[in-house]
Amino acid sequence: MKRLVPACLVAAASVAGLQHPAAATARETVSAHAAAPRVETARAAGVPTVILTFDDGTADHLAAARTLSKRGLKGTFYVNSGRLGSRGYLSVAALRSIAREGHEIGGHTLDHPHLSEQFEAVQQTEICDDRRALLKLGFDVRSFAYPFGDFDDATKLLAMRCGYTTARGINGLYRPDSCRSCPVTEKIPPADPGDVRATSQTGLPRTARTLREFVTRAQRQGGRGLVVFVFHEIKDDRRDRYATAPKEFAAFVDWVAKQRKAKTIDVKTLGDVVGGRVWPVPDEM
Repeated sequence: MKRLVPACLVAAASVAGLQHPAAATARETVSAHAAAPRVETARAAGVPTVILTFDDGTADHLAAARTLSKRGLKGTFYVNSGRLGSRGYLSVAALRSIAREGHEIGGHTLDHPHLSEQFEAVQQTEICDDRRALLKLGFDVRSFAYPFGDFDDATKLLAMRCGYTTARGINGLYRPDSCRSCPVTEKIPPADPGDVRATSQTGLPRTARTLREFVTRAQRQGGRGLVVFVFHEIKDDRRDRYATAPKEFAAFVDWVAKQRKAKTIDVKTLGDVVGGRVWPVPDEM
């Protein structure tokens, strides 16, 4: 049986400003005035804004961050604070190194569960305590990504109430094989900050050519929106349908850097696109 969102959480939706950050209280999310200058700049450019995001905080993301930095690009790295320092995952020192290079650090829950399968109290712990831990470590955490892209209405509400300005899914934008009617880009600011839409490459060849096509399609159709990419491990493993080979990843970011230099795209972190200050986690959460 599907769980019902408690009435107190439903009532809180208007307070949290779930459908637009500007509707929230100062304690819980970004104000319209803070976000407006960045939005106007992006719109004036008339080109797509590419967002490079990385999920799960695996150890290989340190090299991925350096690959971006060498090309003058910035990414958003979503990490599970409960996994930091574990085998195969980033250490706190490595994560701080990534942040020092100007990349955004975002939350991804404590332990990477399927959130919609959990009771609301467990969801709150996973989302809020994860953000609280990352803030305590000194990271300016504004952005969140749902593990597995799995969430329900309560999850979205909790992410906003925990102080995040955006929560990113893993699909919702155009796919040539299964979502041809989907929009090619996400809006600026995102149409629903609690469900920021992204490109889904699962099941598609994870090659530089495939990745480029998501951007060139947006360029052909007028740009002025976000092309949000979701990367997991950057490694050579054909059996892993989520992995991207380092050679293909490097070729893609080389192309992205050239396009940015030619001013045919912009490249930003999701936090910089949306803007706003870093809010504390409310005491009651």
